[in-house]
Amino acid sequence: MAKTSPEQPQSVSKRQFLEAAAALGGASAVMTALDGWGIGFASAAEAPPNLMGRSNGTKVLILGGGLSGMTAAYELGQRGYDCQILEARSYAGGRCQSSRAGFTTTEMDGSSRTCEFDDGQYFNHGAWRLPSYHHAVFHYVRKFGIPMEIMVQENDQGYIQNDNADGPLAGRRFRKREIKADMRGYTAELLAKLTDEGALNDRLNGRDREQLTDYLVREGFLEFRDLSYKGTHHRGLANFDVMAEMGPNTASEALAFKELLQSGLGNSFQGVTTIDHPHTMYQPVGGMDQIAKAFERNLNDVITYNAEVQELRQNADGVVVPYRDTTTGNSRVARADYCITTIPLSIMRKLPTDLSDECKEAISTPNLSTVGKLALQFDRRFWEEDDDIYGGSSTLGIPGHTVIYPSYGYFGKKGVIQSAYAFGRVAETLGELPLDEQVEQAIERTELIHPGQFRKHYDGKAFSIAWHRTKYNEGGWTTWSPPDRQKHVPVLREPQGRVYFAGDYISALAGWQVGAIESAWTQIEKVHANAMQG
Repeated sequence: MAKTSPEQPQSVSKRQFLEAAAALGGASAVMTALDGWGIGFASAAEAPPNLMGRSNGTKVLILGGGLSGMTAAYELGQRGYDCQILEARSYAGGRCQSSRAGFTTTEMDGSSRTCEFDDGQYFNHGAWRLPSYHHAVFHYVRKFGIPMEIMVQENDQGYIQNDNADGPLAGRRFRKREIKADMRGYTAELLAKLTDEGALNDRLNGRDREQLTDYLVREGFLEFRDLSYKGTHHRGLANFDVMAEMGPNTASEALAFKELLQSGLGNSFQGVTTIDHPHTMYQPVGGMDQIAKAFERNLNDVITYNAEVQELRQNADGVVVPYRDTTTGNSRVARADYCITTIPLSIMRKLPTDLSDECKEAISTPNLSTVGKLALQFDRRFWEEDDDIYGGSSTLGIPGHTVIYPSYGYFGKKGVIQSAYAFGRVAETLGELPLDEQVEQAIERTELIHPGQFRKHYDGKAFSIAWHRTKYNEGGWTTWSPPDRQKHVPVLREPQGRVYFAGDYISALAGWQVGAIESAWTQIEKVHANAMQG
């Protein structure tokens, strides 16, 4: 088996850093960076605005049938507005998509790819997880009765291996819990002994030192008598025999502390999970697209599908939007009193409009993240049957490569593993490869931590997406530099005549469904205020 060549570190700009932080570290990483640059962050709302009064049929045209557009149409429709959504695809949801049997995605060059997974198998190639504090999303989960289930974000049973680590631990496979237990144990030992030797006497009184020592003994599984870490059965067992006379409690041997530090493997973990990536997250039963489908069901005939917007014009009387029916090629025109556009800015900036120069500059400024995913279907859930891994992930420390196990279909026969989640130049390189080469790369890499299993049980069905090459998206989520965000987002949050902008790109949580929904909530309030004024 060919050995994967090591990836060379590359320098990144501040913009690329924010993009990577959003992708890999989640919202908390971005919040930390933005706070450091003086950019604030708003907490999530729990319910849509309470709009006083009802419309008498005011027409609102909504461009784009993603979660922002459908949220706006649903809420305004509840208050008497006549809404119409123009959606370029044959289905709604924006990036809230799941690939399952028969799903087809189209790239900018016109080529398409159709998913061939077995019935019941799917892969969330867009949005794929929900932390508990995304109240706006859960508002509609409850309202529409969408069944939900646990999504296992982190699982200590998963593996970690890094061929490029320093020292004797390089290239060796470990359970995540082994590394976590040993790093915390040795660190707790050092601090406990320093405390016992009086190194912290000028900072802590006697009672404080006792409390700290007691905590460290428990946290690090230390020997109470000499405050040493000698390993713990909680890092894993060398053997497991339920009927053994002494019980199945023979602990596996702890790694050497110096070797752990040399390898850097311990730096892959944190003692407390970030707020947006807790161990336990949530997902709709049957795929993330069930949220989009629930909106569709509750919008009746509001959405016009296969409607590709050609222009956006407005005058004193309303808005005029020519569009093309992609199934017939016929040109049509939609008119309304107001327009809410949720079209990705990468697409919006190409449309002829009569928006102000200030607004056009705001539309043209940000980048869209370059991102791609890959998933493979397997004829046996070997990660469960052989490795006791149910959800979570394993890592090889290779940029763009992931081993994310499904959090559904436990104990079934088949399953789908997400095998790549790539960003930036890594995503560009991945997206340029034919699907069979993407699959081969994933198999070659993952065989290192699942030797003899990944290739053997891959059943020939895979699906990938490159969002930066996908028609009507041309990228993942919008990325702003802090100065650009400060200058341009306020422009897009305010009415531009009769045109309003909604989408996660005007929120503080770009790339998350909650940002899309809350952005719609803020804009419908403004539309309603203007409509009530006549």
